[in-house]
Amino acid sequence: MTEDVHALQCDRCMSATAWKCAECLNLSDDLYECLVSGTNVAIRWFCENCDKVVMAKSNATESQNNKIDRLIAVIEKLVSRYEDIERKLESKCSVDEVSKLDTKIKQLEDKMLKHDSDMEKKLSELEDHFKENKAGDNTDKENAISDEDMIKFVVHEEINRKTAEEQDVERRKRNIIIYRIPEKKMDNVTERELSDTVYVKDLLDCVFNMKVEEQDLDKMYRLGRWSEDKARPLLVAFKTVEMKEIVMANLRSLKHTVDKFKGVSISNDLHPKEREEIKAMIEEAKREHITSCTEQVENYRFLVVGKGQRKKVIKIKKQEIG
Repeated sequence: MTEDVHALQCDRCMSATAWKCAECLNLSDDLYECLVSGTNVAIRWFCENCDKVVMAKSNATESQNNKIDRLIAVIEKLVSRYEDIERKLESKCSVDEVSKLDTKIKQLEDKMLKHDSDMEKKLSELEDHFKENKAGDNTDKENAISDEDMIKFVVHEEINRKTAEEQDVERRKRNIIIYRIPEKKMDNVTERELSDTVYVKDLLDCVFNMKVEEQDLDKMYRLGRWSEDKARPLLVAFKTVEMKEIVMANLRSLKHTVDKFKGVSISNDLHPKEREEIKAMIEEAKREHITSCTEQVENYRFLVVGKGQRKKVIKIKKQEIG
């Protein structure tokens, strides 16, 4: 092949039989010079067979790119939906709140079960009582008590019991119980009571800055049986709830007082049912701590705060107390 003939060889297979005349391919001189000089790697000439192969690969690559684009679009949609779900979940109830609600529901269920059990027991006792009264004369129908009368009697008794409980709870709202007040070991009751009164007045004055007179106190007495080896708790009833609340709101003052009052502690005077409820709440909080925390439950102090439906248990690390 002469040097003045413009010909091209396939840039892929480099076959000796794959030479083509530039004029036959209708290539201009400038395009030919560009192809043979190799200055533009983006422009290459292929024989017919190689052209088919290269075009097939190009189409496959384009198809693969399209698939990737579609996949990216799907991923973007999923991310958008995930973000939308997260925004919606922010306004939903948290797992902790659901757990607390479950605990409250369980406590209510336990109360209802206990109440039903008490009612069944009362009905059973009442029925036995009526049967004993009727045992002497089964033929006297006039003395027979109907189920309706029995129910009315039980309901009346329950209402009276509830009323008595509510009145007792209301009375206790003015009371505090003071622990570890020294108790005079003497036979004269009046002298013992006078000693307790003087101590309580000094305590309220020195620790809580409260000037208390005789008319400010409704009653004061020791709880439990007299004992030689220990001081009994002292119940103090104020005339008003406000005076009691001043004491309970400033209990921290007991930690920084004179030696005379060191070791003294004060608590609310609770109805037995309230004490049972608080005990159950604390036990439930301890069980929850054991299942959800790695630290020992003994390292914490569990306290019930709030009133009524707002009661809740808080836990304080013992080294942080005070």
